[in-house]
Amino acid sequence: MKHYYLFFLISIPLTFGQLVNAQTQYENQEIDAHIDVVSSILSVKNNIILPSYLFTKNSKNIDFYLNKNLKIEKILGAKIVKLVNNDTLTNSYVNKYKLSITNKKNNSFTIYYKGPVRDEIKKTAAEYARGFSETKGVISENGVYMANSTFWLPRFGDDLLSTFVLNVTINEGWSVVSQGERTKNEVVDGKKEITYNSPEPMDEIYLTAAKWTEYSKKSGDVEVQAFLRTQDEELAQRYLGITSGYLQMYETLIGKYPYTKFALVENFWETGYGMPSFTLLGEKVIRFPWILYSSYPHELLHNYWGNGVFVDYKNGGNWCEGITAYMADHLMQEQRGNGATYRRNTLQKFTDYVNDENDFPINQFINRNNSAEEAIGYGKVLMVNNMLRYEFGDEVFIKAYQKFYTDYIFKKVSFPEIQKSFEEITGRDLDSFFAQWIDRKGAPTIEIINVRSKGNKLSFTLNQIQKEDLFYINVPVAIYTEGNDQVVWKKLVMDNKSQNYTVELSQKPLKVEIDPQFNIMRRVDRGEVPASLSQVFGNKKMTIIIPANSKNKVAYQEMANTWKATQEAQGKVAKIIFDNNLKQIPVDQSVWILGYENKHYDKALQTVYKGSFTQTEMESIINLSKSGALVYAIPNPKNNAESIGFVGSNSDASIKALSGKLLHYGKYGYLGFEGDSAKNVMKGSLPALKSPLSITVNEGDITAKLIPRKALYKSKRPLGRPTH
Repeated sequence: MKHYYLFFLISIPLTFGQLVNAQTQYENQEIDAHIDVVSSILSVKNNIILPSYLFTKNSKNIDFYLNKNLKIEKILGAKIVKLVNNDTLTNSYVNKYKLSITNKKNNSFTIYYKGPVRDEIKKTAAEYARGFSETKGVISENGVYMANSTFWLPRFGDDLLSTFVLNVTINEGWSVVSQGERTKNEVVDGKKEITYNSPEPMDEIYLTAAKWTEYSKKSGDVEVQAFLRTQDEELAQRYLGITSGYLQMYETLIGKYPYTKFALVENFWETGYGMPSFTLLGEKVIRFPWILYSSYPHELLHNYWGNGVFVDYKNGGNWCEGITAYMADHLMQEQRGNGATYRRNTLQKFTDYVNDENDFPINQFINRNNSAEEAIGYGKVLMVNNMLRYEFGDEVFIKAYQKFYTDYIFKKVSFPEIQKSFEEITGRDLDSFFAQWIDRKGAPTIEIINVRSKGNKLSFTLNQIQKEDLFYINVPVAIYTEGNDQVVWKKLVMDNKSQNYTVELSQKPLKVEIDPQFNIMRRVDRGEVPASLSQVFGNKKMTIIIPANSKNKVAYQEMANTWKATQEAQGKVAKIIFDNNLKQIPVDQSVWILGYENKHYDKALQTVYKGSFTQTEMESIINLSKSGALVYAIPNPKNNAESIGFVGSNSDASIKALSGKLLHYGKYGYLGFEGDSAKNVMKGSLPALKSPLSITVNEGDITAKLIPRKALYKSKRPLGRPTH
């Protein structure tokens, strides 16, 4: 799977015959691939043995797909006929064939084929919003990338797992990275010959190649590698060193790492992919210092979730992205004491991007194509895992996932298997929990009313005000009492849409807060969260206002066109208008105001929010407004439920750079950039409005403070640090 024991397959060199005898339940392939990078030609000889369960008792016929540019030259042990084009894949990128096994001894055959692989690397509007380009597969002098999407190997079905031996012959000076263990790497007769052996069954086989400089070190039984396009000893050692720490953390948290290597591979275009035993990252990405503490552990963890235990997309949806985000991105922040902020941002993204038109149940999530899908498949799944942890505690949560890993390593599974693991560890029936959060769309919206106290008794009403039916939830409630330096925590069962509660306390209650650390999946109120760029981008309807009189008018027009395309690619509506054609800013949708010359520009950051910044920060803001770029989001003063975003710059190049960058700074409320490349030099959040879920009950001095929860794993030295 491209992203991402106690039963452990040891990778030792095996012959093809030994592979077949050992694992007849899988497809077995011995692939001889010859690559000419100048002509982009791939030549393959592939010995394949298919498992018997694919065939009926009376028939040894089976369909397969192959890239239509790869022409079949010869086949031994079987015969094929090209089928009539009769499905969506055919006629586009692949041909469909019917194969009939003629080998009477077993289900083996050998197929020879050859042709060019050169799908152009391109970026659509939707991919622009995601921040990277895509290709189905390419062989070029810049590099080689082939995956399932390339159809460079015969594909007999999405559910089939394969063990393989991959022998590659390529131009001298080139290296190859694939799954499994490299057992040969040498120059023979002026060509590079490389072999990878994967006795572990895979749901996808990758072949990547380039002219890399290789670095490596041992971390226990694991070979840690870095393949860089430019020699950089310092960068390589940073990655090799921190990888060892992450491996130790996840082996303690989950179980034995499932492969013999983990490699950082520098790609020839910007990507953030996690494959079994390696990650493919772009040359810019790997040099961002924060990647070491965010995307990098995320991709390494995918070797457990997604590339160790595989995703069964057909029977329950993609579970792996959410738990990977929880045990990597969220954990890195939790180790720094920022777990609640991360969860708040996660809930805010769901609230901002997910609406009635684009919402869907988790069990329908396959992959991320836009912000709404990310908010569900990553964010909501992350919060479901947080609720399981909140309900059962750290020890049970860890044991359940250790069992899940042990029971299902190298198998395709989905949420029912996660449920089974938790049920076996907890002894609880979790049908209703998983049905509510996995099989049903939506999320609750909570309000608190009728708050009152009498002596040491606190009473209030909680309502679920969403349009959808009731969600059964256990609500965390924090109560601050007089003379008590500890917060009183209550977990209240909510099984009605409107429910009254009375809490007996030891001291007089001063304040009550509902889920102040954002531990349950819910929609957040605008008053709970700071204004942010995601609130502007996330709306279903948006107006982008361009200055009619500006030396940067054309650059702003291009920015507006780009954003309009990315919004429409997500099924949203975006309108572009010049400032002199608009009398008033809309109040029923989000608005982007572009340009200091825009007649609707309001110096809100320097006036309304002036008290939120230090004198030094205010000086920076004023300087950036003159010589750099300034970006911020504020509530619409005439309707706090909607947001206004502003972008101002004096450089066309900076505006062009910001067109793509700002899509990835959604959690921030204000940003400052310098230079034509728009280097970020300032970022932060503006104050949130008063939260309607925080109610003062009685006057008095509150001495208690919310304490961040202990991290799921506490390293001896913090591995994570704040990201951009």
